Amino acid sequence: MDRLQGTVLAGPPGESFARTVPGLRVVLRLELQEQRLDRDWVVARCRELAACSPSAYRLVHWIGPAPEQLTASLGRVMGHVLDAPGAALQMPPRTWDSAAVRVWEAKMTAGGDQLMVSTAVHTPSGEVVAATVATVPAGGGPVADQHDTAVLPEHRRRGLARWIKAEQAIRLRGHFPAVRAVTSTVNQENLPMTTVNRSLGYRPIHGRLLVEAPVVAGHAGP
Repeated sequence: MDRLQGTVLAGPPGESFARTVPGLRVVLRLELQEQRLDRDWVVARCRELAACSPSAYRLVHWIGPAPEQLTASLGRVMGHVLDAPGAALQMPPRTWDSAAVRVWEAKMTAGGDQLMVSTAVHTPSGEVVAATVATVPAGGGPVADQHDTAVLPEHRRRGLARWIKAEQAIRLRGHFPAVRAVTSTVNQENLPMTTVNRSLGYRPIHGRLLVEAPVVAGHAGP
């Protein structure tokens, strides 16, 4: 091990404390965003955007494990999460085959969380080409976590990410009425995703920094 990474709140006291660590550098500037599902205008906006269904695609949604016939294509989509700016600095690359999808599902639900996935399936091929992922606490709320959203390169710029995230919000509210808000951490340089989130009613709560510092032998820290 030659370096450590972690997240701290931007601004005092977290950032000022972190900067006392020798050799620390800021890797990414992140933003925690919140979508309030207990606000009527947010739900109305999501319904409006969900109604704009792109042609040649259908929505397929599930809670729990993916349908067997969709695991391989879901894996291909999830492999493109690393296309987002800065994603490679936050997670290691992996090969997303059907077995990897099952391992990932088990990991996402190991603590009792419920996994919800909404996808765009290309009607001619029957394969997943876009997906968005959320988890809901075992108790059903009050805050769900929005995780990865990805679209295959050849299907981008067609509004799929916004469409499936709007559908996801509506289904979260329907299946889990105790969920009052959804939170998501986004790289501030990921302008396409911040734009999509803003259109869906997400608002910034506070900033976070992904920081990195070298491991110094024999150094116990500040």
